[in-house]
Amino acid sequence: MADTAIGSTDFYEVLGVSKTATESEIKNAYRKLAMRYHPDRNPGDLEAQEKFKHISIAYSVLSDPNRRRKYDVTGPGKSLDEFEGLDISELGSVGRIFGAMFSKLGVPIPTAINPKTLGTARDLVEKEFADVPMLYPGQTISDSIKTQDAKFYVIEMREEFAKHGVVIRCRSTANSKFKLVMFDREGGVRVIQESQKKKGNTLAEIYFVPFTKNNLTEFIPMKFYMEDRDTPLTFHYLDSLQVQGGHTLEPRKHLIAVFGDNFLQEAKVKITFVPIGPYTDEIVGTIQELEPKLKKRKEEMSEFQREYMDAKAKWEAAKERLKREDLEIQELLKERDNLYDQLISESELVYAPTDVASTSKPTGLFGKFFAVLRNV
Repeated sequence: MADTAIGSTDFYEVLGVSKTATESEIKNAYRKLAMRYHPDRNPGDLEAQEKFKHISIAYSVLSDPNRRRKYDVTGPGKSLDEFEGLDISELGSVGRIFGAMFSKLGVPIPTAINPKTLGTARDLVEKEFADVPMLYPGQTISDSIKTQDAKFYVIEMREEFAKHGVVIRCRSTANSKFKLVMFDREGGVRVIQESQKKKGNTLAEIYFVPFTKNNLTEFIPMKFYMEDRDTPLTFHYLDSLQVQGGHTLEPRKHLIAVFGDNFLQEAKVKITFVPIGPYTDEIVGTIQELEPKLKKRKEEMSEFQREYMDAKAKWEAAKERLKREDLEIQELLKERDNLYDQLISESELVYAPTDVASTSKPTGLFGKFFAVLRNV
């Protein structure tokens, strides 16, 4: 792997694996890089130490299914704490009530799959899915799942399904919160999809299709109101859009699960395994035209956002200047009026009488007498 990838902010690039890599592929990639850049093998090499640290951080996130899921949604963060999810099973009743209340208000609260569920998945794989119900093509199973518990199912991928692909869909008309999970050969998490609010239900889908598909997580306005009030929501619609290259599911049995993520009530779901039909070519063709448009639009909106924010900053500066200009002009006009009033007042003083007594009428005997004397 090139050294430039080590310095990348993309953890998948750091480890040199694809975004669909399994836990074992991530582990093998990490071991090779860790041996190459380990400080014991590179004594005194500060650059190797920094690279080893970067590799370790990438592995600590991508090797943990909960952290990896959050990373896939949010992208790189400044610390490992940013990728931690909340284990609801550790909350008391009051904590769950508040969690349910905030979730109902639309405040996103990241949650984690508990160790018990992850351990059960590995045990089921080792036992070759003993007693796990089979989810047949086109079949729908209705289930109720307790909070922080999981129901497991097995699907069988056939070679004839590979040409057009398959989709695993789970929905809840009760608007339950849940995770749809697929496991790899060792029982490690391969894919996690969070339920998203749709019209009349919550929905999670896992696609394995031979064409390029965009992944897009649920748009939550409250999240952006809390984090970025200044930017219009339109610029955030496509924030989570990520291109997922076409890939199919290998022909064999696969373990999947639905993990109940409600804070208080059990999740009520319906899960279906659907091979995509050969008669859907026209729809697939339209999808293949639409997905690149969304990717391009995301890039255009990113550029437009910079232009908009620059224009907004200039507009805000212009408004502030207008406010200052208004106050200053008003002050100048007021000063102007005062100066002209003063000019006239000073000019009128020349014509004002200097002897106030000469303008008054004489009164009394002595007044009239002196007036006669002045006129003689």
